[in-house]
Amino acid sequence: MKDLVDIILKKAKKPIELSKIYEKIEELNNISLSDFEKQEIVDVIENGISNYEYYKTPNDRIVLFSKTSFRKGKFYGNRGGDGFVLVTSSYYDKVNNQIVKNEKYHIDSDYCGNAIDGDIVIFDIGNSNSKPKIVKVIERNLNNIVGEVYYIGNSYFVKPIDKRKQYLTIALDKPSISGLRVSVHLKEQTNDNFYIGEIIRTFNHKDDPDEDILWEAFKCGIDYKFSDAALEQLEKIPDDVRDIDRIGREDLTNLEVFTIDGKDTKDIDDALSCVQLDNGNYEIGVHIADVSNYILENSPLDKDAYKRGTSYYLAGKVIPMFPHKISNGICSLNPLVDRLALSCIMEVSNSLEVVNYRITPTVIRSRLKMNYDDVNNILNNNIVSDSYKPYENTLRLLNRLALTSKKNRLLKGSIEFDRPELKLIIDSNGTVSDFSLRRQDLAENLIEEFMLLANETVDKHLSNLGYPCLHRVHDKPNAERLEEFLNLLNVVNRPYKKYSLPSLLENPRALQDLSRFISESGCIHDMLSNQMIKCMSRAKYSPINIGHSGLAKDNYCHFTSPIRRYPDLTIHRIVKECCLTDDNAASIKKWQLKLPEIGVQCSRMERISDDAERQTLMMKCSEYMQQHIGYIYYGIVIGVNERNILVQLDNMVEGRVRVNNLKGEYVFNPETFSLISLDGFDNYYIGDKLKLQVKAASKEEKTIDFSIVDKISEYCTDSSKESNQYVKIKAKENRTKRIF
Repeated sequence: MKDLVDIILKKAKKPIELSKIYEKIEELNNISLSDFEKQEIVDVIENGISNYEYYKTPNDRIVLFSKTSFRKGKFYGNRGGDGFVLVTSSYYDKVNNQIVKNEKYHIDSDYCGNAIDGDIVIFDIGNSNSKPKIVKVIERNLNNIVGEVYYIGNSYFVKPIDKRKQYLTIALDKPSISGLRVSVHLKEQTNDNFYIGEIIRTFNHKDDPDEDILWEAFKCGIDYKFSDAALEQLEKIPDDVRDIDRIGREDLTNLEVFTIDGKDTKDIDDALSCVQLDNGNYEIGVHIADVSNYILENSPLDKDAYKRGTSYYLAGKVIPMFPHKISNGICSLNPLVDRLALSCIMEVSNSLEVVNYRITPTVIRSRLKMNYDDVNNILNNNIVSDSYKPYENTLRLLNRLALTSKKNRLLKGSIEFDRPELKLIIDSNGTVSDFSLRRQDLAENLIEEFMLLANETVDKHLSNLGYPCLHRVHDKPNAERLEEFLNLLNVVNRPYKKYSLPSLLENPRALQDLSRFISESGCIHDMLSNQMIKCMSRAKYSPINIGHSGLAKDNYCHFTSPIRRYPDLTIHRIVKECCLTDDNAASIKKWQLKLPEIGVQCSRMERISDDAERQTLMMKCSEYMQQHIGYIYYGIVIGVNERNILVQLDNMVEGRVRVNNLKGEYVFNPETFSLISLDGFDNYYIGDKLKLQVKAASKEEKTIDFSIVDKISEYCTDSSKESNQYVKIKAKENRTKRIF
């Protein structure tokens, strides 16, 4: 009966009465409806109204919901109070392909009503004379709220950490302690945005030392605790390689294998070997910890790992994907102990062409845990300690081959961003004592190149056999952002002319040339590198292969870090189940069905990891600067808007200068990314070098405010001056009108 009602309402040019629907159905089918059938129609319509498929007008006429100005969608709130509603619909085209359509409607803060982030809402899209307006919240799925306890009078409340949910009032059902950080279950809704909550987990107090990193992670959605079931399973994991685990594996324990990592690394999941063959080629072994041997699919430990998606490295603390018994123990390729591995052993020519390979389960024994600093000392300064002497020649050979691999990669259009990484030096109290900058050197490049080669080889192997694969894909840059970046280069007097925007979007070598061009930009190089990175699309995991634009590779997956990344563990399982067994039809079908969901989950958790890393870094930098109020630093302007001058210090710490703290009145010119003084004071441009004084800092808000002591140098083109002069004249005219 519903199909008949839909047909009638689709044909109707305006809302119609229930009796007319009866008549139309009777005419359409040349029948007379019974009372039972009429009641069935009433039920269909009432159900459609409740599901927002149909709409009943104030005069009791029925119309398709889609024919009204109302829409149903999900509200995404911004921290400023406004947001947008996403409306998703789908249909099938003429060849039966499903087409999914997403429409966004911006909602001003005055028209959001009681909606909060994540609500399913009904909203009126309005017309040319009105704006979209939320009229009803129809579904609110609030999971546990994370927040901080406060009290008013004798009542205790929780203020959500997420600013998009701070419109909620959450009263606790029992007394608590002000300042306590908690997770709250919402038991009862007593009004639109008023709830009664129950504390289900206490995290810590805001004044507790050494807990700030874990708290920031928790706020981002990262739980550092493992489930009870996972910890119970952990007890059954062996501490050493057992004889039964060696069955069916290639024994490589006599092969010269070693690892190279950071000095503090404890979760070692990759090792290298290199042997020259009689034909002049080289056998490069990339040996990866075989986590899948110990972590069975869908087991409690696997479910916890899937939920996390990755390990988190946050300002000196590690939240591992697996408990330390696994990540630092049985699965870590520690020196002088046998470990299980899945090895990608490649025969390569002098030009680093892979001419043959095999992917096989192995048992290995690392000879030495090397670190980047010591290896760089060997390769750069010829300083070789006694423990490294037996491996010096192998390291030099691997370095030569790695440099060849990098050269080949760059020739194909792979993009390199030579920018330093800000490292925090944390003292025993968990506070930042200083900062350091680290750039990639020869040892880091050596490891990176062979991991890239193994990842590419495994992806090609699976793809060539037609097997499922969770690819690491990277789309072309964002056209609008790239165009804005080219405009920025003009503004800072570094115009780029060699390739046009269409070429930069389509040709990896053109984009690589742009990257090389900005690397020659002197003191503004790091700032421009950061701005160019923002133009790039975000890499993600997908079973659909579109290639990796940034690496200029047609095939690429993540295989080399199964201790730290769930996608790598997934690839290991696919290789074992599809490539190393004959009866693999069921496994192929299983992974075809599972990979889309795994790709979405792992991509999402990677974004959360990046956000948590950024938030903890900002927090620790702000904490450091709280102790350095009044100190003088030098920095560069990396961004300008109506309210702030964004600056980056020479040590890579970022902060702001508030425009309302500058002398006189300023106007922002978006065409030249600059702030123009209307009263004869300094103008400010991206690339300006400034002498700055720390004015204020807030660890809680993660902000650092500076005042400008002096402008050391200015980046401004003649065209910018001309545009700014015009903007200045117009702004002064407007100011005069305001006065009078």
